[in-house]
Amino acid sequence: MKTKFWIVLALLMAGSLACGGNYQASPAGSSEAYYDYATDSEAQMAKQASAEEGSQPGSLTPEKKVIRTADMRMEVKDYREALSAIRKLVATYEAELTNENEQQYGERLENNLVIRVLPQRFDSLLSEFGQLAAHVDFKSINTEDVTRQYIDLETRLASKRAVVERYRELLKQAKNVQEVLAVEENLRKVVEEIESIEGQLRYLSREVNYSTIHLTIYEKGSQLSTGPSFWARIGEGFENGWKLLKEMAVGTVTIWPVLLLLGAFLFWIIRRKRKPKAN
Repeated sequence: MKTKFWIVLALLMAGSLACGGNYQASPAGSSEAYYDYATDSEAQMAKQASAEEGSQPGSLTPEKKVIRTADMRMEVKDYREALSAIRKLVATYEAELTNENEQQYGERLENNLVIRVLPQRFDSLLSEFGQLAAHVDFKSINTEDVTRQYIDLETRLASKRAVVERYRELLKQAKNVQEVLAVEENLRKVVEEIESIEGQLRYLSREVNYSTIHLTIYEKGSQLSTGPSFWARIGEGFENGWKLLKEMAVGTVTIWPVLLLLGAFLFWIIRRKRKPKAN
């Protein structure tokens, strides 16, 4: 059985070389051959799956996977009113405001917003935003077709999972620690690759399922101010003064022993000065 195991391993290595794999000679017991076999096996299974899919009658065209993003910059007449309207539109369209960055440059108040919305509501929401503008500086829409990338990742994932099954079958045939460690090391690498591919697929799915709008709004004007008004600041001054007065009163009560000793010392000094000197 041991001889059979190494014969199978040798055949896998020979198959890697015959298929133009990246196999390189490695020391005995090295797990590199297993890894290269997984890569070549993956390529062969991907080709086989493509051939079978193409040979099936009436095979459906894969659903397109598209990522849509928009960049829009516009001036508004009333910043606060426009921002409130944008928040209402986001809620109405069941979108999500994921980021907001408000800044003021001199007389210009500006806000950069990132909004995520379902693709079928993307154009309508963008049009609603445009109606709030006094002037649109620019608007650009980018559409990226990631269908091929998505299919490639799914194909790689399927073939990697098939390789894992082959490694597990081979692991059952291992009869000593060296063979077990060699197979398990390569199995671990393939599992890590599967997790990486699954992460990429999740990311692509999120980007496809929700379109992104980068919206910048700003208002210009000499009366523009984001801070509190003059009378509000006066009120804050009275409130802070009253708080300070109460703190001073509490502090005075807290140090009454010190004040008592200080008073007694001053009384003693005054009496000493007033006492007539002896002739």
